[in-house]
Amino acid sequence: MIRRAHSAAHSLFDFGALAGDYERWYETAVGRAHDRAQKSDVRKFLRPARREALLLDVGCGTGHWSRFFVSLGYTVVGLDVSAEMIEVARTHPAPQCVFGVADACDLPFGDSCFDVVGAMATLEFASDVSLVLEEMFRCVRDAGAVLVGTLNRLAPINQRRVAGGREPYASGRLFTAGKLRHQLERFGRVRMRASLPEDNEPNDHLGRRLGRWLASRRSTSGPFLVAEVTRND
Repeated sequence: MIRRAHSAAHSLFDFGALAGDYERWYETAVGRAHDRAQKSDVRKFLRPARREALLLDVGCGTGHWSRFFVSLGYTVVGLDVSAEMIEVARTHPAPQCVFGVADACDLPFGDSCFDVVGAMATLEFASDVSLVLEEMFRCVRDAGAVLVGTLNRLAPINQRRVAGGREPYASGRLFTAGKLRHQLERFGRVRMRASLPEDNEPNDHLGRRLGRWLASRRSTSGPFLVAEVTRND
């Protein structure tokens, strides 16, 4: 299943220096709210795994999303180019999950090995997005799916981060929904959502109207784009 990777690392930002603090954002109130919204949208596309389904998490970082995929019943392989991030990931072991160091531009697997291949907050930091996607689709089975999550360039919060020079946002090449769809649709049918932490269902009439208005703007304003691609026949 595994083959030797041979290319140099391709990343626009070195996440190694952030490895020790990366998970702390998810412990904040804001981080928890965004995390709930993002995972809710992922569940719209990614069903609980059937028996022995394999998922490859490309650019897994500290393993936050890998552990979530395990909770849905998948056996997960998490890969990241940063040895420091993988070291942190291994301090939070999860059943049915292994971690390793590898370059997303040269995935160390044979063709058609996985039922699902995911990349969460990875593509915007890849120096060669097309190559990463080609590798992901090479590794997924014909009946499988590719799942992508990425920061939305049109979201006000991300625009402020980039304008203020905040890293790693300033080093990334953030996508709009249209640009992401353009990258993905050559591989298959694309479904997409833009996660908003305000997605909790309100009880009052004004809140419901606001919720519908926010939903109408999902494709442009949500901070995190989630897309699923199933292969063309």
